[in-house]
Amino acid sequence: MKHRIMRRKGTVALFCAVAMVGFTMLTGVAFADGPTPATAGSSATLAPGTLNISTAMTAGTFAGTLNGAAQNLQADGTTGSTAFSGFSVTDATGTGAGWNVTMQATQFTNTAASTSPSYGAKLPWDSLTMPQLAVVTADSTSSEVPAELNDAARIDNSTGTGVVMAQTDATGQGMGSYNFTAANVNDSPAPWVLTVPANTYAGTYTSTVTTTLATNFQ
Repeated sequence: MKHRIMRRKGTVALFCAVAMVGFTMLTGVAFADGPTPATAGSSATLAPGTLNISTAMTAGTFAGTLNGAAQNLQADGTTGSTAFSGFSVTDATGTGAGWNVTMQATQFTNTAASTSPSYGAKLPWDSLTMPQLAVVTADSTSSEVPAELNDAARIDNSTGTGVVMAQTDATGQGMGSYNFTAANVNDSPAPWVLTVPANTYAGTYTSTVTTTLATNFQ
């Protein structure tokens, strides 16, 4: 009887040793080191572009018949007139410094001034009224549109300085491409208006309208 008990103890000890060896082998596989990942650096160098009027405005024309009273003629495509077009601005400088648009017109001068009395050679200053502008982004990834849009203004002033009609007011505003048109009034673009006094001499009067784009002072 003593001999049988000792053999059973020996069998149990052997089984435990085998089980421990099996556990050690499985643990080693689970925590084995993998291959070292490869990395590579990259960079992007972006050169600055320019600030420019990408599409210039086309000036419209006025037409009317003198009737002995003051008149407001509209450049709206009716009664022989033609409308002013819009224009576009692109800021590709990548600086976020901002910019402004100034509109200026020369005094309307009679092309037959050499044969007209001196007091009938020109229309008075402040005769040309430009409508307020509306602006939208030309590219969906452009930043916010210029926030400051001036009201309708007379741009043929005697000072010769014109009027700032649009301006960005925050760093980063106005970066991209933008389209400017006359703001709508009663669902239609507001026209440019030329005021003609009752004592105006007949003839053809001309003026030059200049759009100036400049970087904001910081």
